[in-house]
Amino acid sequence: MKKNKNIWSEKLTQKAVEFTHPDIMAKMIATIDSNGDPHITMITSNKAVNPSTVKWGEFTYGTSKKNVLANSKQGILFMTAEMPFKFIQIKADFNYCSTEAEDAADFNQTDLFRYNVYMRVYKTYFNKVKEASSIRDIPLFGIVKGIIRNLFGKRKHRTGKIENRLPKFGTKLYNGLVFPKFIAYLDPKDGYPIIIPCFQARSIENKKIIFPLSQFKDDLLKIPENSKVAVFVMDFETETMLVKGTYLGITNSRGVIEIEQVYNSMPPQPGMIYPKLEVKEKVISFPKEINKKEK
Repeated sequence: MKKNKNIWSEKLTQKAVEFTHPDIMAKMIATIDSNGDPHITMITSNKAVNPSTVKWGEFTYGTSKKNVLANSKQGILFMTAEMPFKFIQIKADFNYCSTEAEDAADFNQTDLFRYNVYMRVYKTYFNKVKEASSIRDIPLFGIVKGIIRNLFGKRKHRTGKIENRLPKFGTKLYNGLVFPKFIAYLDPKDGYPIIIPCFQARSIENKKIIFPLSQFKDDLLKIPENSKVAVFVMDFETETMLVKGTYLGITNSRGVIEIEQVYNSMPPQPGMIYPKLEVKEKVISFPKEINKKEK
């Protein structure tokens, strides 16, 4: 059997259920937005409760919650917080919501919420597992290989035309050598989002994300050319950012993503920051000529 091969099954194993339980780990959810494109959110109040069920909690109402109420399909990823990294992928369907205190009690007893009187998980989303992968390794060698390949290969993708799609802070995040990054796409077989760890992704000229096939090559090659994808990044202080765009395929041994949207996923004001929304002043008075005509 090929080492680290991805094997999917209809349910989680008991070992996989327990794997999702630590409070401190990367817990990502990919949903499908109103345009039919993948969207990634980090939701730390998130775990499997049995081999067929994953639950996650809401303490602020955001895009991911709105998305699952409109389209139940989700891709979920759990990744350990310390090296050697391990992760598991899940496809799931939203099942129902609960506002019962007992369903959120375990989330509200964690260090993040236990003594926080301003934020509490007040709604719990229960999700039915459709498929789950085996627990997989993220070898350090693959991360290092990606760093080396980026040192010598990025110049082939430079055009000399820098744009301002990605802000400076975003460039710093996406170019962090070992910052965790994740790509989500919709599986053409069934329409469910799949999340793939992609530490080796980097930004180019603030307008593209590129990645060598130095790790999880087989997974990354399954992303359909010209499909919409989302790329989520986080640093070790849990500062995050999300970009969305079109996957252009492989050029010069690297996957290329054209950035079309940049989404700030952090409080206090999550939302789109590129392209900027045009805001018009509120009309509070009308010319006298218009008022006369209306009369």
